[in-house]
Formats: sequence, structure tokens, C-alpha cells
Amino acid sequence: MKSLRYGTAGWRRYVAALPRSSRPRPAVETAVAAILRAVRRDGDHALLRFNARFDGVRLSSSALRAPAHEVRASAEGADREVVAALRAMARRIEAFHRRQLDRGFRMRLADGSVLEELVRPLDSVGLYVPGGAGAYPSSVLMNAIPARVAGVPRILIATPPRTLETNPAVAAALVLVGLESAVVRVGGAQAVAALAYGTRTVPRVAKIVGPGNAYVAAAKRQVRGLVEIDHEAGPSEVVVLADETADPGWVAADLLAQAEHGSGDETVVLVTPSETLAREVVELVGLGVRSVANRAATRRALRRNGAIVLVRDLDEAVAAVNHLAPEHAEVIARRAATLARRIVAGAVFVGGDTPVAVGDYGIGPNHVLPTGGAARHASPLSVRDFQRRQSLVQMTGAGLRRVAFGMATVARAEGFEGHAQSVLTRLAG
Repeated sequence: MKSLRYGTAGWRRYVAALPRSSRPRPAVETAVAAILRAVRRDGDHALLRFNARFDGVRLSSSALRAPAHEVRASAEGADREVVAALRAMARRIEAFHRRQLDRGFRMRLADGSVLEELVRPLDSVGLYVPGGAGAYPSSVLMNAIPARVAGVPRILIATPPRTLETNPAVAAALVLVGLESAVVRVGGAQAVAALAYGTRTVPRVAKIVGPGNAYVAAAKRQVRGLVEIDHEAGPSEVVVLADETADPGWVAADLLAQAEHGSGDETVVLVTPSETLAREVVELVGLGVRSVANRAATRRALRRNGAIVLVRDLDEAVAAVNHLAPEHAEVIARRAATLARRIVAGAVFVGGDTPVAVGDYGIGPNHVLPTGGAARHASPLSVRDFQRRQSLVQMTGAGLRRVAFGMATVARAEGFEGHAQSVLTRLAG
């Protein structure tokens, strides 16, 4: 891990080199564009070709949709303790997200006119579930439950054809959220294309969410506008703000927990005014690498993006964290609760008893968070992401007369005589 002092040239070089946003790769973009064209042109036939080419699985058109009984059979293979933990996790996630429901509002003006904001669920959503090592049942819950709570009437799950047989816990998560009859066995960019354009077997949707590899991310970028997509997810990030009161073993464990995700591009940072804590954490991180998953990738992440950032005091520590605007921030310091309210991050975890892992595994808030500094302007996935809003305006004659001449004046100032007349003509009678 690098040792830096906040505000120096070394600090600025470190920040500039972080994986702060997705960098589209021309070869990937070109390959994805070809896949999208093929699916748009050939529909199910293209999906079947790509399943055979990329996943080595040959299916018939009728087998693209996984029968509910097969999903339930896969779920039966999941460890019972894991399923029980997922069920408890789902309850906590749902309880939190139900508090996000927005019913809109209605204003009645003194003249009798009515102004409303109507909130409605999207009519359809596609949830992408990666296969292989990226098939996480916790992410299924985090994406599906807000859509369910929002009231989306049609939810489709797209996942590579081997996912359910190789990861029964994902099948169990789908059963828990009632989506065992909504599974399409297709992955990659071709799954995004099917959800965006629609095929004979896969109806098009209004929005596509869920993590994926570079090809999935490129496909989502290329279909945006035809459908809505979620925020692009980058490598995991954690910044721990800690002072000398923090337990160095806990800090080291939390840094390692985020570094072990496996891409080798994760960002793990300790911001502290305590040089003693910094030395102890560096030593413990070095010792702890041998006990985490993806050890080679963890070492690579620590070497590339791991840093100890020394600051003068806790106020400067807050400034350093906010400069990074990370996906996750932890505050383990005196006055932690007060400091946490000043932090800009996707999610903030307060105090030594609150590791980031409790957010990853469903204490309630969503773990789909903005990365790459996007926390400055973006928010965690929520029920609101599966709703749309529209205005409803109903004027009375008295209400129109009250505002008509002012509106016409502004319309004419902008050069729109037709707009002015559209309002004024109603006063002629």
C-alpha cells in the first residue's frame, strides 16, 4: 500500500490514476455492436447461436425460458443454512425499501386548479444476473426486491444458461422473490440486446439493471435511450476514516474484505491522522492477505490502488474522503456519528461495530452503489429507480385568467407567439 500525505503532488497523482470511471475499449464496443445487430435482426435464432458459441450450451427456442419447476429444482440443491440466511436478508431488505415508497402529491390552488405529481411503477424491468464467479444471490435480492416493492408488474431475469445448475443459491434467491417463472437462459451482451429489442421468446422491457462484465456494460451503454439502464458499476471501493481510537485489526480486515473481490482494480484506502495506526494497519494487511479469497488479485489491488493517506486532523480527513467520494466509507473515530453526516459516499458505515460487510449482506439498505466518484451526484439503487413520475395539471377558468397574461408575456419574449395565443384564445369568450 502506498503512503501519501493529503494534498501533496503524490496524492494528486494517486487520485488521477484511480479507476474513476468506465473506459470503453474499442474492440469490446465493436464486438458488442455486432452482437446487438444480430439479435435485433435474428431474434431467438441469434440468442441460440450465441449460447452455443459463448457458453457451449445448445438449446431449442422453447428452452430459452427456464420452466419454473426447473428453477425450483435447482433451488432445492442450495444449502439450507444459506437459504435461511437469504430469507432473513430478504425480509430486512424489503422492510428498508418499503420506507422508500413515494405516493406523489396533490396541490389544490385557491382558484380551484389542481396540480399533481403521479408516481407509477415502470411497466417492465430486466434484471441481469451474471454467471460463474459473479453469480451472487445477495445481488439478486438487492436488484429484485426494490422492483417488487415498487410494484413493477413484469420482471424478467436474464442469466447465462449454466447459472442455475452451477449456483443453486441463485436459484433459491429467485424463488424467494417469486421470480422462478421469469428466467431467460441467455447471458452477455446478447441478453441485454434481447431485453432491449425483444424477441419472440423475450419481451422487451423498459429498464435493464444488474452487474455484468465489460461486454454487458458496453451493451447497456449502446442500448441506452431505447431503454433506461442503471449506473455503470466499477471495481469495489472502501475508504476507512479512522483515528488512534480505532482497532487496527478491524481496519485491516475491512480493507482486505473489499480488496478480495477479485478484479485487482479495487480501491482500498485508510485516511488517518495517526501514524501509529497507519503502521500497524499496513503490517496487519500484509499478514492478512494469505487468509482472503482471490489472493493474487487482492495483492494486485493493494499494490495498484491501496493507500494510507495521512492528514493533519479529522476535518482534513473528511475533506480527503469527500475528494474520493467512494462507494463505501467507514468512520471509526471519536465523534464518528457527527463526522459521518459530513461524508460523501454511496454508503457510510459508522463506528467499529459496523463493517461494510453488513451492508453487503443485507442489513437493509441496498448494496448496489455508485462507484468511481459518482457518489457526488448519484445514489444507491432504490425503489425510486423502478418508478416513473408524471405531472397532472387541471386548470379552472379562473385559474387560467389569473396567469394567462404573464405566461403570454414570457412566451412572446422567447419568440413563441403561438404559445401566447394558445393561452390567450381561451380568454376571448
